Amino acid sequence: MDDMTREQFQILLSWSGARIQGLGGLLREYSSPDLLFSADWQSEPVKEQLSTLPNATQSMLLRARKNWPRRNPRGYSSGSDPGGSQAFIPLGAEEYPDALYAIPDPPPWLFCQGDPACLAQPAVAIVGSRRASHGGLRAAREIAGRLAAAGYTISSGLALGIDAAAHRGALETGRTVAVLASGLEQASPLRHRALAAEIAASGCVVSELPGPVPPSKHQFPRRNRIISGLTQATIIVEAALPSGSLHTAAAALEQGREVYTLPWSIFHEQGAGCRRLIRDGATPITAMDDLSALFPGVAPVAAPEEIAPTGPAARILRLLGDDGLSLRALHDAMDMSVPDLLALLSDLEVQGWLSSIDGRYCRNDCKPCQRQTSC
Repeated sequence: MDDMTREQFQILLSWSGARIQGLGGLLREYSSPDLLFSADWQSEPVKEQLSTLPNATQSMLLRARKNWPRRNPRGYSSGSDPGGSQAFIPLGAEEYPDALYAIPDPPPWLFCQGDPACLAQPAVAIVGSRRASHGGLRAAREIAGRLAAAGYTISSGLALGIDAAAHRGALETGRTVAVLASGLEQASPLRHRALAAEIAASGCVVSELPGPVPPSKHQFPRRNRIISGLTQATIIVEAALPSGSLHTAAAALEQGREVYTLPWSIFHEQGAGCRRLIRDGATPITAMDDLSALFPGVAPVAAPEEIAPTGPAARILRLLGDDGLSLRALHDAMDMSVPDLLALLSDLEVQGWLSSIDGRYCRNDCKPCQRQTSC
């Protein structure tokens, strides 16, 4: 994008402020603000396009067109910092992420604190409940960490609960993007501003709203379309009914992106939204190993290192040999009470070292057992 077109976007920003709903799709159609304002607004095609916009956006555009190309002296500026850590990325610029450009209502621009290059990397959204359970927080952190380690950027909303856990898990192994429902200067919640700074140090914090704009209730659903729009898939870790996370899932589906979720117990209220998503066709993630099948490059979960039994347990395995022994024979050979012996045999069976077959205990690696169904 040339400097003149970039300047046009900055002039339009000075008139629009936060009144931008539907603006991105219109600018994608005309490529630049100048081409939009030089079009014949009395023609039926343009009238039809404008009629689909909210009244606030229509009014803003009429005012901007009347004054074009003068800048609104009382309007917002891009606040960009050439060569610094904050960037203004208009729709159509080389830095604007392709995945976001393709959604039905793309942001007309992005404000970015940090490294915009991470917006171009393969990404996965991870979101969920603010009042998350311990299991939900652990799942979000571990899933994010494994995906980030494989090179995926994790997109989330900086909220309490699942969002923050996903950001922190990603920071441990890779990079993450926080998408705000406010301007960059008004990141919320306040307690997560230090987390936002940490995210910006390696990834980035983004918003479609100018820096001083505070968060507002109606901006959160619009923020959610950006969280999912930056990614190839969205994972809803934990969500009740109703839940803002379901807006993110709906946005992902509208954008043609995959939606995954966790299959919580029917007795877990905070998982009711996830169960609803599965009922409606979302793919459940039932184990960490599912990630390696769903996302190329994610390594399978490593099997835990096998620790050989010691003490009485090791002696039992030696006694069993390749032939196996009955409980009576083991009791005669071991200096243990029957209850203690049965408890130890049960532990060894659960750990996979032996099996009980036809009244005899047999090592699982005994050669006769590998050829027959019993010792």
